[in-house]
Amino acid sequence: MATIKKQLKMKRILLIMYLSGVTLFAQNSNDITQVDKSQTDKLSIPTEESTIEVKINNRLENEDLQTLFDFENINQSEFTFTGESIKDKFYVVRVKEFLNGELINTKILFDERGTEFFRIDTTETSFKLLTKVDKDEIKVWLKGDRFGSKRAYFPTFDSNGVYVAKDFYGWETVLKENSEEPFHLMSVITPNRSEDGSASYCKVAQSDIDPEEFGKEFNIPHYFLIEIEFTK
Repeated sequence: MATIKKQLKMKRILLIMYLSGVTLFAQNSNDITQVDKSQTDKLSIPTEESTIEVKINNRLENEDLQTLFDFENINQSEFTFTGESIKDKFYVVRVKEFLNGELINTKILFDERGTEFFRIDTTETSFKLLTKVDKDEIKVWLKGDRFGSKRAYFPTFDSNGVYVAKDFYGWETVLKENSEEPFHLMSVITPNRSEDGSASYCKVAQSDIDPEEFGKEFNIPHYFLIEIEFTK
């Protein structure tokens, strides 16, 4: 009789352990599912349909004009966007200002949503971005085919050095971007300074760091990012 009771007790223990294990496993499964979902919500995985090619041309055909631009600290970059997903859309271009690692200002450089003249009716569009850095201010202008944007002006703080317009291409001339999310075209930055006193712009612009983290990562107190968004 004692043996039977022991067997029944052992079965109950095993059953409780089994059920607890199932419950624990189910709870952990839910937790994993929730974590995966939260991470998935944060990720943007571009599809083949949403991926576009972005080309850049930074040099002028006229060498004398290029020399003048260099002397006057003017940068002109022509961007060409190609892909099925931009057809029938508009684009919005913004200038974002960062100070001490924080976004302090966002200014619309170009936004003509709702005006049919500016709707992209092909799979390709292009425009030029011009920046001019003076002693006390930065001027930004977008020039398209038969139109131009308003000019945007921003004050400068030159304690960290000269501001320079830099793209994110490095040695590349074409990048692939997700047209369903805003992405950065250019930066206007002061240099990253090393302990030995040397300064570098390319170390910043051609790094793998999120441009919105440049200030914190490279100790750049003040800089600008120009971004584009394709939208209905």
